[in-house]
Amino acid sequence: MQKIRIIFLSFFLLSHPVFSGENFFKNSELSFNEKTKTIQLDNGLTVIMMNRGNSPTVALYIKFLVGAVDETPEEAGTAHLLEHMLFKGTKQVGTKDFVKEEKYQSQIEVWGTKLDDLKLEKRSLEIKGAKIPDQLNADIEEYSRKLKNLILLQDELIVKNEDSYIYEQNGEVGFNAYTSQDVTNYQIQLPNNRIEIWAKLESDRLKNPILREYYTERDVVIEERRMRTEDSGSGVLRERFFSIAFESHPYRKPVIGYNTGIGFLKVEDTKAFFKKHYTPNRMVISIVGQIDFEETEALIRKYFSDLKPGKPRAPYKIEEKQFLGEKRFQVLFPASPQMMMGWLKPPFPHKSNVSFEVLSNILTQGTSSRLYKRLVLDKKMVSSVGAANGYPGERYQNYFVFFIKPNKGIKTEDIEAEIWAELKSIEEKGVTTEELEKTKNQMVADFIKTMDDNATIADLFSYYHLLYGDWNSLFQQYQSLLEANSNDIKSVVKEYLKKDRVVIGVQVDSRGKSE
Repeated sequence: MQKIRIIFLSFFLLSHPVFSGENFFKNSELSFNEKTKTIQLDNGLTVIMMNRGNSPTVALYIKFLVGAVDETPEEAGTAHLLEHMLFKGTKQVGTKDFVKEEKYQSQIEVWGTKLDDLKLEKRSLEIKGAKIPDQLNADIEEYSRKLKNLILLQDELIVKNEDSYIYEQNGEVGFNAYTSQDVTNYQIQLPNNRIEIWAKLESDRLKNPILREYYTERDVVIEERRMRTEDSGSGVLRERFFSIAFESHPYRKPVIGYNTGIGFLKVEDTKAFFKKHYTPNRMVISIVGQIDFEETEALIRKYFSDLKPGKPRAPYKIEEKQFLGEKRFQVLFPASPQMMMGWLKPPFPHKSNVSFEVLSNILTQGTSSRLYKRLVLDKKMVSSVGAANGYPGERYQNYFVFFIKPNKGIKTEDIEAEIWAELKSIEEKGVTTEELEKTKNQMVADFIKTMDDNATIADLFSYYHLLYGDWNSLFQQYQSLLEANSNDIKSVVKEYLKKDRVVIGVQVDSRGKSE
C-alpha cells in the first residue's frame, strides 16, 4: 500500500503544476516531526529517532563532523584511513587475548614509527641527490624485518572481522562506512530487537579502539588510491581540478590523501586525530524504523552517555579568495578524453544554492535537458554531459561543475562555445514556465521516492542535522526549491557563471587517439 501511495503521489506531482503543492514540504515536515524525537545528551551527542514502517527493522547511522576538510596537508588521508582502522576491533572485539596481543601491538607501533622515520630520511636524501649511507639502508632492512615478524606474531591473536561476524549472526544488512570531505559515516540495518547489540559494539568502538593491522591497512589504502586515481583518467582529472580550483581552502585535498603521504601517516598522529574529532559534540546518531522511543533512548544513554565531551571547534579561518581570470589546465592519460568545467559558488543554505540545484537538472538531467539535447542529440559533440552542485563538499564554498565526455574528433573549445551559448541564452531569456515546473516536479517526485526508505531517511537526517544544526532543513531546502523562479535562475547564471571565474580541465588521451 505504501509503494502504491508513493507512485500515485509522484504521478500527481508530475501531472499538475508544482505550485499547487506549495505546502507539501511544510506538511511533510510536520508529519515527520510527529513521528520523530530528537534528544541531546549532556556530553553533546545528538540522537534523532523516528518511528516508521511496517517491518520490524531499523536503520542506524552514526555521523561525525570530520572529513578531509579537517586535515592539515600533512594529515591528508587520515580521516579516511581512520575509518578503515575503526573496523579493526577493540580491546574486547577482534582479539583472542588482548593482554597477550597488546605487547605486540605496542612494539609494532614503536618499530613502525622508527621505520617510517628512516624511510623519510632516505627519501629526503634521494630528493637532494645525496649519497645514501650504507648504515641507513641496513637499518631500514633490519627494521622492516622486525616489523614483519611482529605483525606475524600478532596475527596469531587477531580475530579478523569479528564485528562483521557478530552483526551477520544478528541479521545485518548494509554494514558499511564512508568518508567524504565533510563527514565520516558508519551505518547498518538490523532487526529492531538487536539495537542493544549495535549500541554495545559501536560505543565500544569509540571507547576502546585498537588500531591493529595499521601498517598493512595503510598499504591497502595506497592500493585503493592507485585504483581510484592513479589508474583512472577521471580520478586524475578530478584531483587536478580541485587542486587548481581551490588555492587555499582544504577542499583542494583528495579525501583518500596523496600518494606520497599515505605511506607515512603515523599511528600516533592518527590516534590524536581520533581523540580530537571523534567527540560526542561533533556526532549525530540517527535511528529510523519500528522503535519504542523510551526503550531506545534508555539504550543510547546506557552506552553512549559516558563518552567524553570534546572542545568546541573554532570557526575555520581560511575562506577561498577567487581572483578574476580563467583557470585552465590539461592532464595526459591513456584513456578517452574527458573535461570538467566549474565555478565557485556559495553553499546551502545560501538562497542561490537551490537555484543551482534546479539549473543543474534543467541543463543535464534526462534526455530532454538543454545541454543533453544540444550536445548529445542535436550536435553529437559529446557522448555524455552531467552536472554536480555542491562539489566536492557542502560545509563551505563549493563548485558547480559540468562533467563532459567529448566524441572522437571534437575540439573542446567547440564544446565550450556551445555551453557558453546555452548559459547566455538562460541569462538573457531565463527558462520557460513549462520546463521549470517539469524540472521541479521531477525533483520532488525523486525526493518522495527516496524518503520511503529507512536507511535513506537516517542518512539524510543525520547529515542535515550535523551540517546545518537541524534535520528539518532538509524539508526547508525543498520548500525553497518550489519557490525558485526564472529570475532566480537568470540571476545565478549572471552572477556566478562568468568566463572570468571559470575553471576548465581537460584530460587528453596520451595515446594520441580517442577511442
